[in-house]
Amino acid sequence: MLEAIGAGFMSLMNVQAMVFMTIGVIYGLVVGILPGLGGIVAMALLLPFTYGYDPVATLGLLLGAHIATIWGSSVTSILFRVPGAAKSLALIFDGYPMTQRGEASRALGASATAALLGGLIGAVFLAISIPIVRPIMLALGPAEYLMMALWGLTIIATFSEGSLLKGLIAAAGGVIIAFVGMDPVTGTPRFWFNSVFLLDGISFPVAMIGMFAVAEMMKLYVKGGAIVERDVGKETSSVLTGVKDAFRHWWLVVRSSLLGVWIGVLPGIGASIGGIAAYAQAVQTSRDNENFGKGDVRGVIAPDATLGANEGGGLMPTLAFGIPGGESMAILLIAFIGLGIQPGPKMLTDDLDIVFAMMWIIVVANVITTVIGLAASPYFARLPALNPNVMIPLVLSVCFIGAYATRGQIEDVLVAAGFGLLGYFMERYNYSRANFVIGMVLAEMIERNLHISLTLYGDDFLIQRPVALAMFLFVIFTTVMPFYRNWKRRRAAVETAGSEAS
Repeated sequence: MLEAIGAGFMSLMNVQAMVFMTIGVIYGLVVGILPGLGGIVAMALLLPFTYGYDPVATLGLLLGAHIATIWGSSVTSILFRVPGAAKSLALIFDGYPMTQRGEASRALGASATAALLGGLIGAVFLAISIPIVRPIMLALGPAEYLMMALWGLTIIATFSEGSLLKGLIAAAGGVIIAFVGMDPVTGTPRFWFNSVFLLDGISFPVAMIGMFAVAEMMKLYVKGGAIVERDVGKETSSVLTGVKDAFRHWWLVVRSSLLGVWIGVLPGIGASIGGIAAYAQAVQTSRDNENFGKGDVRGVIAPDATLGANEGGGLMPTLAFGIPGGESMAILLIAFIGLGIQPGPKMLTDDLDIVFAMMWIIVVANVITTVIGLAASPYFARLPALNPNVMIPLVLSVCFIGAYATRGQIEDVLVAAGFGLLGYFMERYNYSRANFVIGMVLAEMIERNLHISLTLYGDDFLIQRPVALAMFLFVIFTTVMPFYRNWKRRRAAVETAGSEAS
């Protein structure tokens, strides 16, 4: 095994592999910053260029691009409240308020460092975990996946400030939108209004582009002024402060990374769930969580650490069983076919050097991405204060190009514009757009696994699946805790006021 680790490192240290990986990282940063694209699109566009080269160099190109999109997608979430991809949605909750406060450099530094540390933890996990995690993976079924999706919905309570009813309405709206198209289990058309286009459903990246990017540009046009109400000279933070934040909250980084690894291991879950779940656990496990959603750096560190570690976790089922850990890993499996690599037990014996080469790619690509990201962060931090007459047409052009590029259909551009209008009015009347998107992300996963659980185990599937029952009790606990903490805080405030009055 030690020989394979050394052989994997040496195979990456040749000129072609390093050049390919560096090109992939730079390309991934650019694609990650473009709204609606992200790692899946980045890898898919590179597939035609992966044939005829050394396997390690090709894998360096693909994985380097995908890893770089993690931080690239975080940039627009933090600076403009525009998620570069679905996985970076959670970064808008605290990253953007930090930008408004003049701490964009700090947020970008914390984001890049957390993603690096998470990536390193994910790579270590990949090296040691295959014999340990396999029985756990095989023990989980649709009932357990259903409980994980329900747990993701518990974060709705966190973002329903002022009116829980409005938060629930927004989440229900996202669930309804997710039901447009064909039922994933029965194939029954729903809410399609006799439109062939709607049979494919509403594209999540397109809806997200409209809900956040287009809506923010509408809001900017109506109010006038810069995207962020501050001058460039009022940037009060530094990148180094963000780097220190990531190391200061080391335990949050560790547990968020372990969560990312776990979600990556579970086939079909995907990084989108990971970012939301990471933010939820950060809020629910922090004693002083009053500042979350208002510019708390921990709200930036947790999602990025999870997303960084997700890649190592996602590679484990992909390499060991040929089961993609997410959509991006499915693209990687296609590349394996072109390279003549057969994932499974054979790969873990005959091609072990390639497995460890991929581990080293994760490590080195994360380091290169972080170095570039930290160097560029002070310049990125100046972007929100640019003239809106420049930013509005530029961002809208990129958004609509990204919307069209997702599926190559002009109707998606109209959908993005429609969701932009919806997002603008939701923001204006205090309906949480975050809840809407969370509902949309989790609806299909909940529905599919509920169908399968009922089919396999019947109505009492929770009784038959003790692990799922334990997870269900945990969901109830994490849902009740925010309300209990708020009640306890209000009670303490009343008691304090009463003692002061007396």
